[in-house]
Amino acid sequence: MNIAYKKTGNTAAAEELAQDVFLSFHRQMPTLREDTIPENYLFIALKNRILNYHRQQLLQLRKDQALWKAPFFHTPEVNLQLEMKELHTYLKARIEELPPQCRTVFLLSREAQLSNKEVAEKLNISVNTVEQHMRKALRILRASLGNDVTLLLLLAADGLYLSATL
Repeated sequence: MNIAYKKTGNTAAAEELAQDVFLSFHRQMPTLREDTIPENYLFIALKNRILNYHRQQLLQLRKDQALWKAPFFHTPEVNLQLEMKELHTYLKARIEELPPQCRTVFLLSREAQLSNKEVAEKLNISVNTVEQHMRKALRILRASLGNDVTLLLLLAADGLYLSATL
């Protein structure tokens, strides 16, 4: 469950993923090959469940983004436009507060939409280093942004996909 929590940041989701994996393993036991190593099976099954969880979160974020783009939200109300501008400014300020290399990696990945490999080649660093900088940036931004759904929708609308785990 610790792995699931570290990857999802959500205790309830981690518990459900872990329980689902164990239940699946129990159901599959009679059909598994004799040389199947239970730890390996459980690890891979959990990894796949976590990936599916993140896909579902991203899908939900995209649905929310589509709702946000609906005509209902595009009213000419000045207050809404000001609030959006303030949120965008707040996000940009939080990004600017990231450590320099971390910020560079984050912006190349999210704004320029480069893959980790492309970012690594551009900055002449390893892919592992890029991944570490991204994890650090997301952790810092999550901590400073909290659970503001409006801000998450703004991020999605701006193309700054911080990740479904935010």
